[in-house]
Amino acid sequence: MKKNILLESRKEYLLENFERALQEEWIEVYIQPVVRSSTGKVCEEEALARWDDPVLGVLNACDFVSILEEAGLISQLDLYILDKVIEKIQAQKKMGIDIVITSINFSQLDFQQGNIVKEIDNKISKAGISKDRFAFEVSENASVVEKKNTVSQLEHLQKLGYKIEFDDFGNGDTSLLLSSQLHFDVVKINLSLTRQILVNDRAKIFITELVKMANALGIETIVKGVENQAQIDFLKEIGCAKLQGYYFTRPLAVKQLEKFVKDGKQFLGLENPKEAEYYNNVDKVSLHELSVAKDRSNVSELDDNCMPMAIIEIDYSNVRFMRINQSFRQFMYENFPNFKIKYESRQLSHKEFPSAYVLSRIKHCVQTGEDLIIDDRTPVGSIVHMMLQKIAYDEETKKYAILFAIISTGEKYNKITSLSYNYISRALSEDYVAMYFVDIETNSYVLYQSDGLNRDITVEHQGKDFFFEAYKDSNKKVYEEDRTMFNMMVTKENILKNIEENGAFSITYRANESDGVKYVCLKAVKDRKDGKHIIIGINNVDGQVKQQEKFKQVQEERMYYSRIAALVGDFHAVYCIDLKDNSYTIYNADQSVDYAGMNRIGKDFFEETIKVGKGVIYQEDQEGFFEAINKKKVLDSIEKNGSFTYEYRRMIDDKPTFFRYKAIIIKENDEEKLIVGLINIDAEVRKEKEYKDNLSMVEKLAIKDELTGVKNKHAYAQAEEELSTQIEDGSVDEYAIAVFDLNGLKYINDTYGHAAGDEFIKAGCKIICDAFPHSPVYRIGGDEFSVIIQGDAYSNIDFSMGYIEAKNHENKVRGGVTIAAGLARGVENKPMKQVFEEADSNMYAKKKQMKY
Repeated sequence: MKKNILLESRKEYLLENFERALQEEWIEVYIQPVVRSSTGKVCEEEALARWDDPVLGVLNACDFVSILEEAGLISQLDLYILDKVIEKIQAQKKMGIDIVITSINFSQLDFQQGNIVKEIDNKISKAGISKDRFAFEVSENASVVEKKNTVSQLEHLQKLGYKIEFDDFGNGDTSLLLSSQLHFDVVKINLSLTRQILVNDRAKIFITELVKMANALGIETIVKGVENQAQIDFLKEIGCAKLQGYYFTRPLAVKQLEKFVKDGKQFLGLENPKEAEYYNNVDKVSLHELSVAKDRSNVSELDDNCMPMAIIEIDYSNVRFMRINQSFRQFMYENFPNFKIKYESRQLSHKEFPSAYVLSRIKHCVQTGEDLIIDDRTPVGSIVHMMLQKIAYDEETKKYAILFAIISTGEKYNKITSLSYNYISRALSEDYVAMYFVDIETNSYVLYQSDGLNRDITVEHQGKDFFFEAYKDSNKKVYEEDRTMFNMMVTKENILKNIEENGAFSITYRANESDGVKYVCLKAVKDRKDGKHIIIGINNVDGQVKQQEKFKQVQEERMYYSRIAALVGDFHAVYCIDLKDNSYTIYNADQSVDYAGMNRIGKDFFEETIKVGKGVIYQEDQEGFFEAINKKKVLDSIEKNGSFTYEYRRMIDDKPTFFRYKAIIIKENDEEKLIVGLINIDAEVRKEKEYKDNLSMVEKLAIKDELTGVKNKHAYAQAEEELSTQIEDGSVDEYAIAVFDLNGLKYINDTYGHAAGDEFIKAGCKIICDAFPHSPVYRIGGDEFSVIIQGDAYSNIDFSMGYIEAKNHENKVRGGVTIAAGLARGVENKPMKQVFEEADSNMYAKKKQMKY
């Protein structure tokens, strides 16, 4: 009964003070951004109402909107919010800031009035702002009986050029959404579903189907209540284009946002409105519509509902994944286990993309605008058929969006008969320098150039006489010592004779290439279609020929390094790397252990180190190891210091074991070789670590407050000494100190006991820690705390202190902890002790103010 009386008196208070709240601007507009999942930029803003009452404190819309609806005053509030949004946009235009769409919540009761649309349109038209910058949100309202009025008014509003959004989709009645007269532009999915994503599989299914349904209806989706990265990852996978929630930011007052701009502080980046159409076209593409082929007998196990699909953004130098579905993620995991899908832009090269051939076809799709069906073989042995389609072009950035769909994929390690002719011909041509199709009656020819990296073959040019031009070009293209042999053997008569007798003609010689002299093999066979043409291919066999020359040298080096490793027990392996091509030989003391690949001889030491390292290097050390162990950094260190060393852990017998990686350069036969040794330093490191851990434990116990877990007054004294030194030498530009005192601790202790007092202290400490999440908090007395604020946290002081003030308003009503806070800034090299005294003085002034 008492509670009902209180609620009734609260209702009367709000109604009596509503007009005053509007006049004195107690009701403020807060902005919560909507972020596009494919870019991370703000593409829309939602205007929210907050009532900052001098008696009741800060009230959310849910605390007063229903009261105003019942009293027939809601349209007055909604139009007031519209006026404030118009003022905000006009201020943005003056400051030269991009204007994204702002959505405003309007009650369905507003649209029971005949003139509300006209009043909205008059205000916006008079302000001279484009109508497509406004969206009006409505949600289901049980008190509205005449939904026809609402639908007709919203339809009128939409025809005038405004966007219409449906709020809290998936939470109750959707009859308004399903109206045949009205097509909503956007639906917002209720936050209660979002919060269950990580704990409830049914919620995942439900939200996935809601997104599918919205896409099928041609409606954009915004998912509310996003609070962590795991939710974002899931929502991006199912095709949610726009996200909203505390993960990005809490709602902020318009005044606070304007202050950020004036102070030059960085906030979430705004989307360029000129690019909105491009991203909308990308977002409209459903990644769930194409169904898997009915005959699944020769298709690997993919998602039951949809094909693996992705949208890729590409320009002339970079490529990135914009959107993917779960099936595509699964496909990449199964077929390209070493490739990590990243949404940030990466360099456009075959090394940064899982398939060089597919990358070349994507470029072709961009250039021609043609839809392409292609096939390729994955590293695990599957033949994959793919579709590429250009779906959008960004005039501002000159970037293209390409739809990439996996149509079908054959079983892994299938029989050779399943390989496509396209794939086989490209694979066989990979190491060919050039191929000629020669007419033996006229000697005319077509030259085909092979792009080995992309496994692509293109027509280079046509000529009149292959044999004459081969003889003429031999003076510059054939190595001098092999030139006579070449001219004697590479004649039309000799080639045709050998083909007739042996079925083919071949010759190995040395060619003058742009990067030096290389061994090549010229091979000719007759075209079996008409017998009037021969096919001549020239492929690079330099590695094969030189491999034999190296074999003897490798045998001798292995014996030499094995003896060294046996003498020096803690050397587990030694590598000898050729700096010209990164090929290497490994010599290890324990012959049962492989340290880089399964072969004693490898092609690329640095590439294989990364590949094999993912399986043997301790997980926590992998990122640092791969960052440090690259050819340039190793050689730069050796040039500067004479050697390169790096310590890390690798897994030995399922246990992380400390190793030292040491590299030097030596000269052998006038050739520089990189020598790398792996040294087991586990015993040495663990002994040193044990000593440091014991020392660190003692130090932590001395500076930690046992009750709250934050740092204590001894830690503050150390921090004060360190910061004072930095202030004196000029290395600190700006900092601030905040001092806090919990109100009423003595009363709590005297009334409820010290156990309750301890909980009171911990609750106050938590508020301070939440307000300053990136700054050290110190308990310097029984109910006193201090915070040292630097770096990015310094830029957000006003927000943090405002958070304390907001909590005070809230807890004053609820009977929770209130905190007296004082702040002082350290400017112009002001001594830290003086800054603390000013902050302490400001705190006591605030404490005195809070008593009255």
